[in-house]
Amino acid sequence: MDGYQITSSLASPARTPDWISNLTAELEKATRNIRQRLGNVDDIAQQIFFLGDGIQRTATDRFFDLVQPGTWSPAGLAQMASDTASESLQFARFFTPGQTSSLSWLELQNKMEAFLLVGNLPTILGLSADRLPPLPELVEKAYSLPPFAALWAVEGLGHLYADTHWVLNGPPEGLLSQPQAAVPEKNLLMLHAGMGLAFAYRMVSGLISQSPPTQVRGAVQRFVALCRANSREGYIGAAIEALGLVTRDFYPELVRKISQALAEADPGSTGFFWHGAGRALYFSRAYFLPILRTPWSAIDKEGSTNLERLNLMAGLAWAVTLVNMRNPRIIENILNSYVQQSSLKDGFANGVSSSIVMREDTTPGATFVREFCTYRPNCAGTESSRLWKTLVTVACKEAWESYPQLKRNHLLDQVFKYRDTGHQDEQIGDILGR
Repeated sequence: MDGYQITSSLASPARTPDWISNLTAELEKATRNIRQRLGNVDDIAQQIFFLGDGIQRTATDRFFDLVQPGTWSPAGLAQMASDTASESLQFARFFTPGQTSSLSWLELQNKMEAFLLVGNLPTILGLSADRLPPLPELVEKAYSLPPFAALWAVEGLGHLYADTHWVLNGPPEGLLSQPQAAVPEKNLLMLHAGMGLAFAYRMVSGLISQSPPTQVRGAVQRFVALCRANSREGYIGAAIEALGLVTRDFYPELVRKISQALAEADPGSTGFFWHGAGRALYFSRAYFLPILRTPWSAIDKEGSTNLERLNLMAGLAWAVTLVNMRNPRIIENILNSYVQQSSLKDGFANGVSSSIVMREDTTPGATFVREFCTYRPNCAGTESSRLWKTLVTVACKEAWESYPQLKRNHLLDQVFKYRDTGHQDEQIGDILGR
């Protein structure tokens, strides 16, 4: 067997349940597909093996920690395990052949690809660890990848560039300003998002749940100051949103404290924070495996106000749409399974609209974007068809209409938080002070 294929030491063939065999086979298939898309590079294959093996082990133990396998301990298992009847039923569905389970496997593969694109960018682009090329050279390498991968690669470059610059030169200033970042405008949104990730990791990593409020406020104030000192006009929101993503993903016990500190440091930025937290839900260790646990039900628990919940929904829908845009049936299934009964449908539609703006700005002309927007469910006149028209087709139309105005008025970072697209003109006027 290929050394990078997914294997498990948890069970011998004589006592391997069918679902474990199915999981192994599907992850091996995902490994081959992703290696073909990203390149047959040994380091990438090793990371795919690590991620896939982690998924298999965590599924077996009903524990989800794809990033820190050292926490696969009895204490960790006891803390994260769940044996409720509803989750057991969903667990069985995931390993039962059929349309829903096939879509879930495809969604898992898409998430793995995005995860690996950001996490293994130096290997994918052939970058040296001891040299930081000029930013224009880096983004040219990113756009040598197919359009779907390019967006994630540019975000990864923003993180890599900001972090490496910090290591070599100390805290940066003007990092993405016009003189220092002479790159095409289509790179700027995701470069700012990646830069924000680098700053957020550095500022939040020194905090713990027992950190005094003054320490938390100081870290958040330094983060906001860094974003202001290094962002170009109209893009700072993309950098600030990363604070919510990093906090929710790696320091969930600090979400409320950091949100409150951000509200004091920069009251207008809390929407970005909660949008980032929603984006983090989709890639969260607890929800990485589709169906077994769903992030959609977590929104009501995590947000304490309606605006927080709308931003969480928008961020989650934003991530889901960007990751699965090439496979609209996945989005259709999510609408029918989770969003149909939600009171936050407007947040979902906003996330879809924002993802289209993101794609149009970062990878203009990508054919799969138009194909997604023109997709129609097979059963016309059904509830599924009505949901798609209301929450996707109309959202796409709003994206095409709002994009030129957002770009012209230097407000593209507004797609990194919930916007009432039904009152887009009034919102833009308010922001511009008209």
